Amino acid sequence: MNRRKSDHARALRADLAARLRAESPQIRRAIFSRVQEISDPSGEPDPTYLVGLDAAVADAVAYTIEAIEQGPEPPPRLPLVAIDHTRRAAREGVRLDTVLRRYAAGSKIIEDFVIEAASDLSDILLRQVLNEHGHRVERVMEAASGAYDDELSLGRRSAGRRQGERVASLLVSDARVAPPDLEYDFDSWHVGIILWGRDAVPAARLLAERLGYRSLHAERDGGLVWTWLGSRKQPAIADFVRSAREGTPAGTFLTVGEPRRGLEGWRLTHREARTALRVMWNGPNKVTRGRDVVLASAVLSDEAFVRSLLDTYLAPLETNGRHAGVLTDTLRAFFSTGWNAAAAAEALGVDRHTVRERVRRVEKILGQPLSTCSAELQVALQVADLKDRSMVLAL
Repeated sequence: MNRRKSDHARALRADLAARLRAESPQIRRAIFSRVQEISDPSGEPDPTYLVGLDAAVADAVAYTIEAIEQGPEPPPRLPLVAIDHTRRAAREGVRLDTVLRRYAAGSKIIEDFVIEAASDLSDILLRQVLNEHGHRVERVMEAASGAYDDELSLGRRSAGRRQGERVASLLVSDARVAPPDLEYDFDSWHVGIILWGRDAVPAARLLAERLGYRSLHAERDGGLVWTWLGSRKQPAIADFVRSAREGTPAGTFLTVGEPRRGLEGWRLTHREARTALRVMWNGPNKVTRGRDVVLASAVLSDEAFVRSLLDTYLAPLETNGRHAGVLTDTLRAFFSTGWNAAAAAEALGVDRHTVRERVRRVEKILGQPLSTCSAELQVALQVADLKDRSMVLAL
């Protein structure tokens, strides 16, 4: 008995689908006419867009009729032509709410045709067909929304890549005037920053908005974002760095060049930020200022130079019996306090005489006064800290 009912329901569905196929030209015309009435603020579409819209309507109508005949299981294919046209709508600048209103309008017209053609169906079966149709429309609209968002994201990435190529060309050229399509004031003051991390692009835009600067962004390989923040007044770099440390989201890191002016300054502040990249990869800091690490960055670019520096200045101190580690810790405190023995002693928890004695011991081991090798020692200590955290990466 149940099987006979099931077979009867399938026969009724097949008959309804046949009637709808016979009327599909009228259904398509009605839907096409209706969706054209739903205007979009972006303006009138071009003729090729309308041709694609007609094909999308035809695909959606065929999908609906096929689904009515098939029944709820298994779920029918998605109308891929219609979904692809939604991607085109995103590229053409048609708003998503316009696209979805057109889907809803087309769905209502199909429902009207189904009701008119379903004179032989029981109320129960008709309600079932309409409920199935409603669920399918929701599924299609969800897929269309996802396709629209994906296309927008792809477009933004592509635009960012194209701008990145134009910016990279300007950086290495000797042009004295920037192309106008970059829409950035190259005659102003600039702070060059390079960001890396999952939220690099929104973090760059947020930083510019918070500080009230104009901005130029260029997406590069490896997830890097080159950014310049521009201002008519010379930026207060200390305030800038503090705001960057406080406002940059977790997992996003950046390097900072110095405030520079004009097109050549625009190039220079970027080179300073780029110089700091080697240190950023190896270091723990969220914000790395180029001028603070210029020597360490130069050293890190040559592994042989790194080995020579560490072997010459730190290895003799670290292997000095019971003083291993004590002398380098003392030097770090001594240098960080501006060569102030009392302040270094307080930081280390010893008296200043102990600090002075350790400094003399360092001089004796190295065979030269601290004043003649302080730069080398400070860079060696900085490089050693970075190498302890990560391997050296060549850029």
